Amino acid sequence: MKHARFITGRPQTKFVAILVGAIFLILAAFTVSAQPTSEAQFRVKNENAFSINLIQFKRTEYIGTCAGTVFSPDSQSARFVSSKTPPGPNRRVIIKNVTDGMETNPYPYTDRGYNKGEFSEDFGFKLGNSHKTRTFSVLEGENKFLYEIKENDQVIEQGALTAEVSIQNLGTFPRQQICEDKIECKDTTDCRDRKGRKRTCRQECFPLQQCRCP
Repeated sequence: MKHARFITGRPQTKFVAILVGAIFLILAAFTVSAQPTSEAQFRVKNENAFSINLIQFKRTEYIGTCAGTVFSPDSQSARFVSSKTPPGPNRRVIIKNVTDGMETNPYPYTDRGYNKGEFSEDFGFKLGNSHKTRTFSVLEGENKFLYEIKENDQVIEQGALTAEVSIQNLGTFPRQQICEDKIECKDTTDCRDRKGRKRTCRQECFPLQQCRCP
């Protein structure tokens, strides 16, 4: 009986070994697929440093006669580069922001020269959910992009990348109007005669207060 148990135990040992090996293969495959596959990235200028695929803003809330929300800076300067296809003659890159929540007709996009130096022409990221002509709209959180690199109107590389948009809350502060008193004068008579020639005008002056939000 002892000899029989030894014989029947070997297949069980092999089965366990095969199962463990299969688990390791599955985990290894998952680890590989979890690695970022994009060849491209954004180089973003955040204050005095450059970040990769990270766009940072600050938010200040105001209350009072000049209530509102202010984001700073207004836009963040960035450039695009692909390690697979560097800048070269007659090349351009078109990038679309296809993040959920963006207006889709059209998606926000930027079309930049990619023909010299180490990066594309620079562009400005700005918070928003629709296409702008002077800046590239992004939303808070993870943003998804599709890109195409063209050479003489022929697509030579296309792919996808993601970038994180973070907003730091600076707090809530009172903000009031700034007012100043001025003297404004207006003509009370016609300053030209019947032939259209200038003549001395009578003026009336009065105090005026002008207010503005800082």
